Amino acid sequence: MLQRIIMHIDVNSAYLSWEAAHRLQHGDPLDLRTVPSVVGGNEQTRHGIVLTKSIPAKPFGIQTGETLHSARTKCPGLLVVPPNYSLYMQCSQALGDLLREYSSLIEQYSVDEYFLDFTDSKKLFGDPIQAAHNIKNRIREELGFTVNIGVSSNKLLAKMGSELQKPDRVHTLFPEEVEKKMWSLPVEELFMVGRATARKLQDRSVRTIGHLANADPDWLKLILKSLGLLVWNYANGRDLSLVRINRHPVVKAFKKKGDEMLAIKKETSTTANNSNVIKAIIKSNKKHSKMMSKLAK
Repeated sequence: MLQRIIMHIDVNSAYLSWEAAHRLQHGDPLDLRTVPSVVGGNEQTRHGIVLTKSIPAKPFGIQTGETLHSARTKCPGLLVVPPNYSLYMQCSQALGDLLREYSSLIEQYSVDEYFLDFTDSKKLFGDPIQAAHNIKNRIREELGFTVNIGVSSNKLLAKMGSELQKPDRVHTLFPEEVEKKMWSLPVEELFMVGRATARKLQDRSVRTIGHLANADPDWLKLILKSLGLLVWNYANGRDLSLVRINRHPVVKAFKKKGDEMLAIKKETSTTANNSNVIKAIIKSNKKHSKMMSKLAK
């Protein structure tokens, strides 16, 4: 049976990168990517949560999904800018258009994430790892921002692979690599393991993805209900879901429920492409992509 080849393309600090380019185009002398900054909430009301953060903000321990109040406590000089979803739609559309040159099977998971089924594209573009590098480099050179690309035989592992070392990287995470590359990661880094679920597992000494993978699935079902079996399969690298074509950008927002931030996906009609915005991103992001790579090391 022909092995599937799935790629997950994830834009590095998407909202912040796109916002920085837009502001530079309009005369702002400060590049948001060079200082501790976040996109999220409302600066005037001082409410809301962090949607994305700059690389210089990471050493302060600021996390995506935490409240702006908490983020400011960690970094009093933090620069906060409100989200500009119309701009993000335009940039996301440009990325999707480029990816569709490589496969007709493209699924937009969020405004800054795409799945690409490369299985039948190998005949045209050859080795999938080299193709992933070519795609990544084209995005940087033609669109001006950087992405991570995970390559695997299913969507779950491709997505987990793209979350490894950033930015501007290609990572493989095939089933035979799961034990070496994924099992040592903290359990909360597994897709679908949220904060509350992670706490339940950690309280029972399940602290890594490997611990979860080797746990008794019946025991996990008692603790987590049906989610237990799902995350057990994910921890073992199992996922049968297909890449499904969609054409509507999905905007990720967040709401607070108890002590957890839950992602909300909102389908939004595609906005018209704005060539000036894309040109600005190309111009400004090319200048800073090398700098971002150095900061992340």
